[in-house]
Amino acid sequence: MRSAAPLLDAASAALDAVCRPLTALLGAGMAGVIAAQVFWRYALNDSLFWSEELGRILLVWLTFTGATVAYRRGAHLGVDSLARRLPRRARALADAGANLACLGLFAAMTAYGWGYVRLLAGQSTPALGWPAGLGAGAVPLAGAVLCVHALARLAAGRRAPGAGP
Repeated sequence: MRSAAPLLDAASAALDAVCRPLTALLGAGMAGVIAAQVFWRYALNDSLFWSEELGRILLVWLTFTGATVAYRRGAHLGVDSLARRLPRRARALADAGANLACLGLFAAMTAYGWGYVRLLAGQSTPALGWPAGLGAGAVPLAGAVLCVHALARLAAGRRAPGAGP
């Protein structure tokens, strides 16, 4: 797997280069939609019928693209009090196990997320009339990106995110 490490790391970096600005744009978009919603409701005493639905879709995408960025950087919280006390070899095995567990979770997230998107096929959102699977599409997409990040970590023998020094 070490021979695949440079390719997986390059793929992980390329995906991260897309997810970072996308996450920022989604955050700005969500803030803009919510600000407009508040302005219309309190300043104009009217409401934007579509703003809550769009804000919710943006929040889902922001959450899952942000999770990919945080995972790649090891920014998720982790409890490493036991792992830090392990000998070096045992710690490496624990890290590999944690990365494998993450990979399994991400693979399940991708598969079940895709199944949910397919379940929503043919349905549309009430206010915007968009495909209902649009918001849910963030789950399998982020799961696939997270799988690449986890494989890159495994191939390079890097610590699991949140595993400490």
